[in-house]
Amino acid sequence: MTGFFLRPAIANQKPVYHGCVTDTQDITEVEWQFDADNSDSVAEWLNVANIPGYTVAPAATKNLRDLYLDTADWRLHRAKLTGRVRAKGDGFELTLKGQATASGGLRQRREMTEKLAKPADGADLASVATNAPGACGNAIRLVAGVRPVAGIFTIATLRRTYILSDAAGRLAEIAVDRTTAIPAGQSEAPEVPALERIEVEVEGSLERAQRFVDVFVVGNSLRPADKSKFEYALQVADLKTPQTPPNFGVQVVSAEMTAAEAGYAIMRKQFGVFLANEGSTRWGDDIEGLHDMRVAARRLRAAMSAFRAYLPPITEKHRMELGWVAAALGEVRDLDVQIERMDEWREGLPESNHHALDAVEAIFSGRREAGRKRMLRALDSRRYDLFVERFTRFLQAGPPRNFQAGREPIGEVAPVIVGKRYRQFRKQGDKITPASPPYEYHELRILGKKLRYALEFVAPVYGEPLLEFSRGVTAIQDILGLHQDADVAVGMLEEMARSDGRRLGPDALMAMGAIAEGYRRHA
Repeated sequence: MTGFFLRPAIANQKPVYHGCVTDTQDITEVEWQFDADNSDSVAEWLNVANIPGYTVAPAATKNLRDLYLDTADWRLHRAKLTGRVRAKGDGFELTLKGQATASGGLRQRREMTEKLAKPADGADLASVATNAPGACGNAIRLVAGVRPVAGIFTIATLRRTYILSDAAGRLAEIAVDRTTAIPAGQSEAPEVPALERIEVEVEGSLERAQRFVDVFVVGNSLRPADKSKFEYALQVADLKTPQTPPNFGVQVVSAEMTAAEAGYAIMRKQFGVFLANEGSTRWGDDIEGLHDMRVAARRLRAAMSAFRAYLPPITEKHRMELGWVAAALGEVRDLDVQIERMDEWREGLPESNHHALDAVEAIFSGRREAGRKRMLRALDSRRYDLFVERFTRFLQAGPPRNFQAGREPIGEVAPVIVGKRYRQFRKQGDKITPASPPYEYHELRILGKKLRYALEFVAPVYGEPLLEFSRGVTAIQDILGLHQDADVAVGMLEEMARSDGRRLGPDALMAMGAIAEGYRRHA
């Protein structure tokens, strides 16, 4: 997954609130969204609705005014986030929503909301939101980095609400909305048609609400919404968000390509994955984003190495810069893996000794926090920006026509690329014995990874037989990975015992020794 992950909705259950900090709500929003020709006629239908088994009660009418936020280079949008500030009672609320795709009008997305104190008159709401002390403000700061956050447009909505219930209780809130958008710097909405939107936000059972919604849709000729309010406002303000990931050019390898064309296609695909996971990596809320960004960096560097003879010399400079970024990512990812293992480590100890690892986990967490700070400094640096800008131009330009080495057909080059890595892997594997030191197993694992990547890169040239062989290489690599994980865990525990032994205490040190010995036997 990439980006803002969704907590799954559970049937017959109200959304669960995950309080990250005081006055912050974190839920999965489940709602139907429909377009209507005339919201007034929908409101009239609801006022007299008589569907057996259901009651519809008019509720509040609200005038909502939402300021939407982002950086000039759309960092929140690229991270699959939508941020807004809304007046609420005596104060304001800051909301972050995940971007969701609709299925028959039904959308599910994560929604975090943080209460804000009422700012002073004339205060800049975007600055207030950016400096908010809770989970939403923190997420905006992490994703935006050094880029300033500003208002991009205001969405004004006249909302008439109704409460849908059945015999078992409240099911949903129905919102009948008429929405207009006001571009930044303007005081009034342009003279364009308003968005007539009907939303049914589920608060109880999705299944119990479904029959009413089916009748509601037919009775009012409703259509599944074809765009979000955010997308409507973009259109009104004549704004275009960047394509995510950017269009670098052809990203699929075919047997008719030259070696350079194939190399560029592979690099474009992996760089797209790399950039698509940057927002999630910055935020740190879902560790899989960092994992996917790091893997994409590895694959990119492997492609640059495999196709080195067929790519322009400047490629090596990009590879070196990518190595610097990958090192910053790798430090945090390695600590994520160790922290994830804490429950497994505790399960291997008597229950009375589980607390002994609390100090170990605290040290891992402290190191991870320090590593994240270093990683974020790297991602916020001018050096990183220049790498992304220059590598993007490099990929979009494509192979230089005057670079003769890159014009060889991929069908002739593929056996050279794969054959070299297979021979290296086989030679190192033949050396391995039960008495081989861990670094020789690790070297074999690295060579296996390079071979697997090369096989995947040229798979379109060979087809299914190559993929079958690749699966065998992957199986060997997985076994070697378990060996490497065990060796790394032993080394990390030993290093921690030496550097933090006094802080850990005897109980933790004994537990660590038992875990390390288990890893040695496993390896």
